[in-house]
Amino acid sequence: MRRFGWRLLPLMSLATVSCAGGAAVTESGGAAPATSQATSVRDGVYTRAQAARGAAEYAAACSSCHAADLRGNSNAPSLVGASFAFLWEDKSLDELFTTIRTLMPTNAPGSLSASVYVEILAYILEANGLPAGRAELVADPDVLGRIAIAGG
Repeated sequence: MRRFGWRLLPLMSLATVSCAGGAAVTESGGAAPATSQATSVRDGVYTRAQAARGAAEYAAACSSCHAADLRGNSNAPSLVGASFAFLWEDKSLDELFTTIRTLMPTNAPGSLSASVYVEILAYILEANGLPAGRAELVADPDVLGRIAIAGG
């Protein structure tokens, strides 16, 4: 059995998540990417503040199917741990972002703004124990396409 390097963290309440700030913001509402080179989710590609916003959006739009703890149910896959790694490892963040944006929420696919979808994506990364960084994740397919989902 393949061993995944995903470290699971207990979910924190929004009150306990510390915020980071100061990133340059692009016209799309996200931070300017630090580099054009390929990177991985282990390189700190979102901010804690962005994940905190994503946690609130996740609770409102996703938790009814994927559960408050992101572990899913019989109809919705887990968004954390080995199950998540099995489905998404070695793919790009753009593949995950596009899937979420075009299929979720199931009762109204594509109904959230791109910035909300990317905040939810940041929250999913945080829930999987992946490190935060200094710049916010952006809803840009070219940028997201260069970020690999790597379990480590």
